Amino acid sequence: MNITSHRRHRACAALAAVYAAVLPAVADAQDATIERIEAIERQIHGLQSELQKLRGELGEAKQQLRRSRDEAQRAQEELRQAREAEEKARQDAVKAATVEPEAAQTALPATPAPPSSAPPGADGIRVSMPAGRPTIASSDGRMYVALGTQTQFDVGGYFQNPSPTTQFPHLNNGVNLRRGRIFFSGKFDDFLVQVTPDFGGSPDGSPTLYEANVSWTGFKPVTALVGYYKPYFSLYDSQNSNNFLQLERPSIIEIARNVAAGDARASLGAKTSSDFAAAWPASYFASAYLTGTTFGANTSNSLTGEQLGFVGRLAGRLYHDQDWNVHLDFSGEDVFHPNMNSNTGLPGVSIETLSFSDRPELRIDNNRLISTGNLSASGANVYGGEAGISWRNLLLQGGYYQINMTQAKNPPAPQPGLGFNGGYVEAGWVLTGEPIRYSVGDAAFVRPKVDRPWTLDGPGIGAWELSGRYSAMDLNSHVTPGVAQSVTGGVYGGFQQVSGVLLSWYPNDWVRFYMQFQHTHVDRLNSAGTVQIGQSFSTLAGRVQVAF
Repeated sequence: MNITSHRRHRACAALAAVYAAVLPAVADAQDATIERIEAIERQIHGLQSELQKLRGELGEAKQQLRRSRDEAQRAQEELRQAREAEEKARQDAVKAATVEPEAAQTALPATPAPPSSAPPGADGIRVSMPAGRPTIASSDGRMYVALGTQTQFDVGGYFQNPSPTTQFPHLNNGVNLRRGRIFFSGKFDDFLVQVTPDFGGSPDGSPTLYEANVSWTGFKPVTALVGYYKPYFSLYDSQNSNNFLQLERPSIIEIARNVAAGDARASLGAKTSSDFAAAWPASYFASAYLTGTTFGANTSNSLTGEQLGFVGRLAGRLYHDQDWNVHLDFSGEDVFHPNMNSNTGLPGVSIETLSFSDRPELRIDNNRLISTGNLSASGANVYGGEAGISWRNLLLQGGYYQINMTQAKNPPAPQPGLGFNGGYVEAGWVLTGEPIRYSVGDAAFVRPKVDRPWTLDGPGIGAWELSGRYSAMDLNSHVTPGVAQSVTGGVYGGFQQVSGVLLSWYPNDWVRFYMQFQHTHVDRLNSAGTVQIGQSFSTLAGRVQVAF
């Protein structure tokens, strides 16, 4: 063997020894790696199984949540339907009890009789509080007496920048008990008696009578009435004052209604209202009244008679379904015998006067910025109409009225026929979603019913409503700027425009808080037609209302 071969042999032996030492360690490392891989794979399979299980549980939770949501929606729908049924039953009972527009907000549903199984001595009377009003009724429902209230307390102020010729440069800031009424009502069979004193007013501090009347419902669906009352006139005036979208009525409605209607007006007449057949989703309303003076107007200055007039209204809900109410309204008044207040001294000649005026749709200050003053008149009439439409929680309504007056001055004074007019448009949006309601008995829209009353320890927030209005009233007639009204026989009563927004909060069905901002512009010349005595200004006012 040569040296080279010997070296190769030794190298192979060494290499074999190295392989013999290394290969077992490599094999052990491979086995350990395989075991770790298998352990990781087992962990992955375990995690995948756990994930699959969690996915299944999540799917079940989603299905349960979906079922819960469906059940909540069904419960909400059932609650809404129950409330609608309750409201319809209340309105039907209200109609049966001849609830009238202003006092109606608290009028009572028919008191149900207790079961015939009531124990002896318990079947004479029943004490309850329908609509929040304390009521004592006979067990057979033929009689009841009830007590309610309507309190509205206002606070506000005027932001003016008057000119030297402004007629009222310092309008009053302060407070006013706008309405402080206590409702007393009693029913026996088909007769209902209502007496309501009012300790509020414009201004407050002089208690008066809001209503005192007797009505009869023996010939359904007709309700006959006699006494001091607010005859149905116009859509807006037929709305309960608790339901107004703004603090006060538009000036055209306030002025027009007081020609022959308005609060505490001596009235004799009737009204009827009802739904049509189910095949036609509509309802109608009609009323007619012979009217006299308002409460307290009969004074020692009256001569040969008090005012006599006529008030009529024809209205209807042309269509309605779960979401929509479409309303159309026509109203009219005629004064054919104005008040006779004084004598001219001439044989057979008396002064009969009418006047038209209003405050700027707020009652903190009581100056009437537009006014015709007393006008000698032999008669007057009013006519016009309104329309309204609601969709779920939205409402839009508006109207226009014309007032005409025939003068009765002594010759040779000019005495042209005078005409005044005005209108308004307003909208309301219930932010919390409660639907706008409608009263068939009054043919008017009603404030929302609170779905989630507010409480200190609950999630309810009450109902919130945002509304806006623009109104215009023109009391100028037969005048020419620069020419005195005594020359033309007309009158510079003024032209007023009011724009306002209001936010309302209803914590529950009996309490309401208002906050209103308005901007008013009055364009009015003095009687000579030469000096501007009007002004522009803004107002901020609030109201607290409690009514049941």
